[in-house]
Amino acid sequence: MPRLDDKVALVTGGASGMGRATAIRLAAEGAAVVIGDLDQVGAKATAETIEGEGGRASVVGFDAADEDSCVALVQAAVDAHGRLDVVANVAGISAFYRLDETTAAIFRRFIDVNLTSIVVICRESAPHLKKTGGCMINFASIAARMGVAYHAAYDASKAGVLAVTKSIAQELGPEGVRCNAICPGGFDTPMNHDVRMPEGMDMRHIARLASPLIPFGKPEQVAGVVAFLASDDASYINGEQIVVDGGLTAII
Repeated sequence: MPRLDDKVALVTGGASGMGRATAIRLAAEGAAVVIGDLDQVGAKATAETIEGEGGRASVVGFDAADEDSCVALVQAAVDAHGRLDVVANVAGISAFYRLDETTAAIFRRFIDVNLTSIVVICRESAPHLKKTGGCMINFASIAARMGVAYHAAYDASKAGVLAVTKSIAQELGPEGVRCNAICPGGFDTPMNHDVRMPEGMDMRHIARLASPLIPFGKPEQVAGVVAFLASDDASYINGEQIVVDGGLTAII
């Protein structure tokens, strides 16, 4: 029996990569999925895939860098379904910059998209999740735990996700809302393949990011972890950082 029957899940960044895989997996588990993404064409393609497999999905245009858009996304999901059970904050940006080219504007954009959006969406979702005993699943990164060269802005934003997740878990846990974070390693996604690299970088720093299993994981592998955390199978897991990296950080 699907573990999320009659549940409503909100997934950000569902147009591609891990967000797309997460939306498809949660729908396969029985949830009605609301997909929020700036790329509405890609999000609609994800929704069509879900519907083609017998699932339920809808799309809401969403800009993670805009607070009003974050607020509207949550409200749209609740307006459409009358409830909210699962929030998966997958949307994010990544790029490599040398420290000497990391401007304040670049740093702020990483914080806005990767961290502030999560805070706002969790804030807006909380009243609805309290009613359903729902959960939040925030995407951080192994970079938040180990640090990566040329990645200071990204690493800082993802470290913030871990801190926010722990705080929310402590605050809302007594009211029946769980909040956990996933820390993916390298995955075979469009974002990772098209990521910006700075000129003159020392590739020795990046070479150590390869997993002992395979260079890149498949998005479906992390989506399975999201489905677990969203289900009652994880009902006693709260405030955790679940690393999904093929053993990359096992040496730390």
